[in-house]
Amino acid sequence: MKYHKLILLGTVLLASVIDTQAAVYGTLKQDMYFNVNNGEKIVKESGTGVSIIDVDENNYLIRLDANSNDLVSKKLVEIQGIITTTKTSDVTIMKEPSIESEVLETIAKDELVMALEKDGDFYKVKVNDQVGYIHASDLVNGKLLSLDQASTPKSLGEEIISYAKNYLGGRYVYGGNNLNTGVDCSGFAQQVMKHFNISLERSSRAQYASNGYKISETELMPGDLVFYGNDGYVNHVAIYAGDGKIIHASTEKTGIIMSNLYYGKAIIGIKRVI
Repeated sequence: MKYHKLILLGTVLLASVIDTQAAVYGTLKQDMYFNVNNGEKIVKESGTGVSIIDVDENNYLIRLDANSNDLVSKKLVEIQGIITTTKTSDVTIMKEPSIESEVLETIAKDELVMALEKDGDFYKVKVNDQVGYIHASDLVNGKLLSLDQASTPKSLGEEIISYAKNYLGGRYVYGGNNLNTGVDCSGFAQQVMKHFNISLERSSRAQYASNGYKISETELMPGDLVFYGNDGYVNHVAIYAGDGKIIHASTEKTGIIMSNLYYGKAIIGIKRVI
């Protein structure tokens, strides 16, 4: 079966090709069982948030974990967090959620956009691979789904960071993968994600090569993996914690700490695994 990459907006299909980074998010309407790549059977309960990465006439292709996808009937998934159209002409996309902010772009009436989250009187949106903010009054209210209750990568990401912070001050042990006795950078990421049934490779280099999918720095959300290194070679991984911070098992001297995103090492790339 061939799938065409489309963004679903309510009952409207945006018929432009996208990559899997621009996923749509929904919630399951009933408990469901899935088989993942390693043969393990997992259950996702009714109301669980899912990432929709593809669509055909009758089904959604959803992401189960970093390495597995499966088909689900459209009847069993409720789309969340989507804005369909702009309400007025000359709608401005702002750089920040403020009427005083720099204008990134002006778009026409009935333009299709995808909402990422609500921020005060604004919605953070993605239009033509550009992320910015549109005032709520410029969006068609009847087609605006609730984002406050939507299950998105950010909500799960915040749970991941909350869990990871329990181990701040923990030991750095090269080759370690036990959160209580000591971990290295990739062991920390692996064991934190394992708590949420997300499987990662053991080394930072293998995680970057095999797990999740690439996103840009402008798309960073809590729970994303940030890979650092030198000369294009990955040698460190951290978990993005939001607000320009990361949490990672840094060195034997510091152990598990919070740092600035740009703390010294060059960023090689960013992967989303949730």
